[in-house]
Amino acid sequence: MSFSLKILGTASALPVSDKNPSAQVLSVHGRLFLIDCGEGTQRSIRSNHLAFTKIEAIFISHIHGDHVFGLFGLLSSLKMVNSPRTVKIFGPGALQPILRFYQSYFDTEGEVNYEFHEVKVKGLETIYESKGLKVSAFPLNHKIECYGYRFDEVLSEHSLAKRPAASYAYCSDTAPFPELPEYVRGVSALYHETTYPMEYAQKASVYFHSSTEDAARCALKAGVGKLIVGHYSARERDAKVYEAECRRIFPNSFAPVDGDEIEIE
Repeated sequence: MSFSLKILGTASALPVSDKNPSAQVLSVHGRLFLIDCGEGTQRSIRSNHLAFTKIEAIFISHIHGDHVFGLFGLLSSLKMVNSPRTVKIFGPGALQPILRFYQSYFDTEGEVNYEFHEVKVKGLETIYESKGLKVSAFPLNHKIECYGYRFDEVLSEHSLAKRPAASYAYCSDTAPFPELPEYVRGVSALYHETTYPMEYAQKASVYFHSSTEDAARCALKAGVGKLIVGHYSARERDAKVYEAECRRIFPNSFAPVDGDEIEIE
C-alpha cells in the first residue's frame, strides 16, 4: 500500500491494559511519518515491524502526556540504531523546552539528529513539503495549544491520470468549532478523536473533547471519504460502540483497534 495508516495507539489519557495512548504512523511510498507519540510508542513500532530508520518526520499535536510521553524513549532508540537521517519534529512551541531537557540529560553527546520546527498557525497552513507529500497544520479547540495535521499526496501528471491523489487529516483532542470541516474538506480519510460515546457526551464540552456525533457530523459536513475514530475513553472499552454511533450519521465510519492498518485512497 503506497499511502496507508498504521494505528499504534487508540486510548486516551487513563491507561488501559489492551490499548496504547495516541500514536499513528502514516506510510507514504515507504517513508514513515509519526503522528503523536504516546507512552510505549517505540514498542508499538517494533511489534508492528516498522523501521525506526524510515521515520522522516514526527508531528506532535500538543504536549498532554498521552501524546508525548513516548518521545524520549523513541529518540533514545533512534540513537541506538544509529539512524543516519535527521528527523524533523513539528509541534507547538511548548515542546521545545521538553526536547532541550531531553538533550541536557539523555543526549549529552548530541548523537540524535533532529530538527525542531515550531508550529504556530491560525488557519490551514503548509508547514512541510517533501517528495510526493505536502503537510499542513491547523489549530484545534482544546484546553491548551493544539494542532491538527493534513497530509496531501502530490502526484505527477502521469500518476494523476491513473488515480486521484490521496489525503489524510488528523484531528487530535478538540471540541467542535465551525472552521474545522473546512480545514479537512474532501480528504480521503479523516481521523477525528471520539473520546466520549453518547452516554457520556455531556463531558465532551467540559473537557474540550468530542463525542461520536461530533466527529460524525464533522465528517459529513466536510465531505470526507471515510471517518476513522479513536482516543477512546477508559469508561467504554468496546470500540464497536463508537463505530455504531458514528455510522448512524456517517455510514463509512471505522473504529480501529491497536495494530490495525488502513489503506487510504
